[in-house]
Amino acid sequence: MKVVELMNKNVVTCHPSEKLNVIINKFELFNIAGMPVADKGKLIGIVCQSDILRGLKAGNMQDLAVRDVMVEDVITAPPTESAVNIAKIMIEKKVNRIPIVDNDKLVGIVTRGDIIKAVAECG
Repeated sequence: MKVVELMNKNVVTCHPSEKLNVIINKFELFNIAGMPVADKGKLIGIVCQSDILRGLKAGNMQDLAVRDVMVEDVITAPPTESAVNIAKIMIEKKVNRIPIVDNDKLVGIVTRGDIIKAVAECG
C-alpha cells in the first residue's frame, strides 16, 4: 500500500510566528497533536505537543512562538512511499507524523494513527 492511499490530504498547518496558545487551540479544534510549520507555502518545520511542553520549561505561552519550539529537521516522504516504509521510519526515528511532500509541495501528512487504521481495515 502506498502512503498516498492513507495520508490525510487536508493538512492543518501553522506559521512560525503564531503564538503557542493559538497552536494549542488548533490542536484542540482539529483534534490533532502536531502539525507542519509552513512559511509562504514552504515546509520549514513541524511542531507537536511535546515540543510545546519542552518550550514551556524555558518561557511562558504568551511569549513563545512556534519558531521557538518547532523542529526544523523534518522527516518527509513522497506520496509514492510504501506505508510499511513509513511505519519503519516512524519507529526508527521515533516520530508520530510524517509530512508527505511532492515536488517541494506539502500534499499530505501521515500519522501513526493513520497506519494503525489502515492495518486494522486490511484485516
